[in-house]
Amino acid sequence: MELRVNRAELLAELGPMQGVVERRTTIPVLSHLLLRCHDDRLEIAATDLETSLTSSVEAEVKEAGAIAIQAKKLLEIMRAAAGDDVTLRIDQADNLTLTILVGASRFKVRGLPADDFPKLPVIDDGTQVEIPFPLFRAMVAKVVYAISNEESRFQLSGALLRQLDDALALVATDGHRLALVENDLAGVTSNDGVLVPRKVLQELQRFEGEGDMIFERGEHHLSFTVDRRRLLCRILEGTFPDYERVIAKDNDKQVDIDRRHLMGAVQRVSLLTGDRARTIRLELGTDELRLSAANPDLGEAVEPIACDYDGDDLSLGLNPDYLQQFLGATDTEKVRLELKDESSQCVARPVEGHERRYVCVIMPIRI
Repeated sequence: MELRVNRAELLAELGPMQGVVERRTTIPVLSHLLLRCHDDRLEIAATDLETSLTSSVEAEVKEAGAIAIQAKKLLEIMRAAAGDDVTLRIDQADNLTLTILVGASRFKVRGLPADDFPKLPVIDDGTQVEIPFPLFRAMVAKVVYAISNEESRFQLSGALLRQLDDALALVATDGHRLALVENDLAGVTSNDGVLVPRKVLQELQRFEGEGDMIFERGEHHLSFTVDRRRLLCRILEGTFPDYERVIAKDNDKQVDIDRRHLMGAVQRVSLLTGDRARTIRLELGTDELRLSAANPDLGEAVEPIACDYDGDDLSLGLNPDYLQQFLGATDTEKVRLELKDESSQCVARPVEGHERRYVCVIMPIRI
């Protein structure tokens, strides 16, 4: 194997691979990247057995070949090197040593046989949908914070991706809050949805691209292709909750409030909450929302802000982090909180948002 590639182009593809590579593993090859060159391309692959990422860069290939190289070390070398072009060559005397020539520097890096690298999944007869990637990435940002971090609740460790009639929906919940976003997408037909792992959604957020993403669904795997990169994963097994039943339809109290003012007030008041008991009190009166927090070890904080509200007085407790994450994911000037009483969920949504529908349901906390 011998080839020459542009260092900047190679570096651009090595970065996203680091999120897929399994660093803490008893299987050494999972901390490596598979490098394979042929037909004027250098193909790169990473996997943790559940998620895989492939990409490629243009190359001047003198001799085809393949080797598995430690991902972190290759990235560090490319970042530190000074030079525009990189020559990669497997030593003839030792097929497990990769020589890297860049500028005046020469590195010899020990690798593993390419045959040790796991076989990547293949999707046969899958259904494909083209989705504008900026649209999908924005949808992910609006729900990914609500995915559960508890490994035991595997059916909640991802988001439900549903195709509706001429629309796309993404839903996530951890049992304490739920986020749902829907956007119009012409040509899409309804299906029963599929669970996408959190790691895949997080990696897609790091991708760049203004064109279409090709989403492909197979029997056991999913594929997301953005330009030259293709992210594959195993479908999460389990039954996702009936999310429409969670979204309250009878909350009769509506509060319209400036998003930035509310976000700042929540951040300030929450400074006086404890690390474990993360709770702030929301007290509603005519055209005013009063936020407060009290902690016997720290003290208390109070801040009133103006709002549009003319209903009965109401008080309830919420986790400030949940409210902050919704406000941070929303880009409208105003948001609306729909409430009923102190024991019913808070339904938050943007006012005049770009999406067909975006809601965040936050369960209350007894104070």
